[in-house]
Formats: sequence, structure tokens, C-alpha cells
Amino acid sequence: MAGFSGIVAAIRSRDLASWSQDQQLLLRMLLIASAMATAFALLPAVLFEARLPEPTVWRIGSIALFSWQGGIAAHRVRQIRVAGTNSPIPRLLFVWIAAIMCLQAVNVFLAQSWPYLLGVFGLLVNAFSFFMILLLGRSGERGSV
Repeated sequence: MAGFSGIVAAIRSRDLASWSQDQQLLLRMLLIASAMATAFALLPAVLFEARLPEPTVWRIGSIALFSWQGGIAAHRVRQIRVAGTNSPIPRLLFVWIAAIMCLQAVNVFLAQSWPYLLGVFGLLVNAFSFFMILLLGRSGERGSV
């Protein structure tokens, strides 16, 4: 929740309507990544409360995380193409996401906690990177997302 205070401060200091399309896209990406990190952090607790065996919890979590990241990556590619950006940042994030997706696919067979938790950490890294881009103000330049 502490991270959202920075978002509120940034939004209050500038009129959201005056933000560039790149900045608005980054803000949406930041909010979605943060919300999903929270949801995926809570998912194991819900599954454990349902009395599922531990390996099953990590398998379900990894399948859900893999599916969500695959879907959101495809959606982001489309958004970035429409925005017409040429920054290396999206490519770096997609490499990161691909690595996390591979780890989740392997975890379907491993059924361990650490790959899943690393995937949730990856969502936080994504959110933090979007926040830093907004904070540094470079997203206002065309082609910087």
C-alpha cells in the first residue's frame, strides 16, 4: 500500500488529462501489475484455506500466473504497437516476463513454492519499473514507454 501513496502524490500534482498517452498507459500498467501482484500473493492463502495439498496449491498458482502473464503480455504488445513506441524498456520487460513464464511452466512439474513466489516478485518488479519511469518523467517523451 505504501507504493500507492506515490501514485496518489504523482496524480495530485498533475492534471491526469494533461498526461501523454504513454504516461496514461504506464499508469494503467502500474496499477494492473500492482493489483495482480496483490491477488497472486493472496491466492495461495485461499487455496490452502480450501485444504488443498501443498503441491497442488503451487501447481494451480503457477498455472494461473502463467496464463495471466501470457494474456497480459499479448495485450501489452498490442498496446505498445498502437502507441508507436521504440523504447527498449518493453522488450526488456518482455524478456523478464518470458523468463518468469518459463519458470511457472517448469513449476507445474516441480510443485515448489519458490518459483511461484519469484513470479509474484516479478510482478512487483514490473510495477516498480513502471513507477520509476513515471517518477523520472521520461514517459512524457514520444516513444519512451
